[in-house]
Amino acid sequence: MPVIRPPALLPTLVSTLGLFRHAHRGLADPAQLPHIERALPAGRLDPQWLQAYRACVGLEAQDCLPPLALQIAAAPLHMAILADRGFPFPAMGLVHMTQSVTQSRVLPDHAPLALRAWTGTARWEKRGMSFGLITEASLDGEVVWRGETRALALDRSRHAKATARHGKLAASADNAPTLRREALVTLPESCGRRYAAIAGDLNPIHQRALLARLFGFRRAIVHGTWTLARALAVAELSQLPAYELQATFRRPVELPSQILIRAYANALQQHSVQVTSADARQQLIDVQVSVPGRA
Repeated sequence: MPVIRPPALLPTLVSTLGLFRHAHRGLADPAQLPHIERALPAGRLDPQWLQAYRACVGLEAQDCLPPLALQIAAAPLHMAILADRGFPFPAMGLVHMTQSVTQSRVLPDHAPLALRAWTGTARWEKRGMSFGLITEASLDGEVVWRGETRALALDRSRHAKATARHGKLAASADNAPTLRREALVTLPESCGRRYAAIAGDLNPIHQRALLARLFGFRRAIVHGTWTLARALAVAELSQLPAYELQATFRRPVELPSQILIRAYANALQQHSVQVTSADARQQLIDVQVSVPGRA
């Protein structure tokens, strides 16, 4: 059975250089985004890589896959799509906007999963054009995990109305959310580079401030999937057997910094996780998690 793992940094560097073999000139019309698809045959996640991933996002050893592990394990597919001659956007400098995950049942660490990824839809945003990237994992021919990412290709020459963002957990007299957990997390400047080594992601905005400034950021920013995974770990929502998750990345998380993670739940076991600046003045990430059958 093949072993699935994100690429190591050196092979990733070679693949990244391949992204520059042809021009990525953007799109004049979002409807022109081509369908590009890649797949991997069934395989098991590399246990050593999985252990390193868990340690990086603050998870203890588990018997089931963390919610975002498959999103990161599918990095070779995503890199191949971004490097495809028909893909219109430059890979360097892309910004993560939203992430959704749907899982239908518990997935053991050793489950033999087939991975497939393809481009979704594109649309105009306030700061450029965004595109969807969809990833599915199948077990014995059944889709058991689906992740949908929306990323922004920055274009400051474009102006359009931003699309609607997801709101907070709805509250009523019967299901008002209650604060269940809270943690102040310190992120050193090296956090982005450490996660990049595990995820095989060499996007310069995550490496050092000097490189991030080339793309309009004051400092390096941590990967959105790291912050989301860390927030789910604090909220103790990383071992749900079946769930639907929707995250909106509102502001970049700069490095170094501190973030405040607050986890809420209501009587219907609907969960909301808020990631803010340390003083709680700036919203960074909003996360909604629902568990089928508990409403």
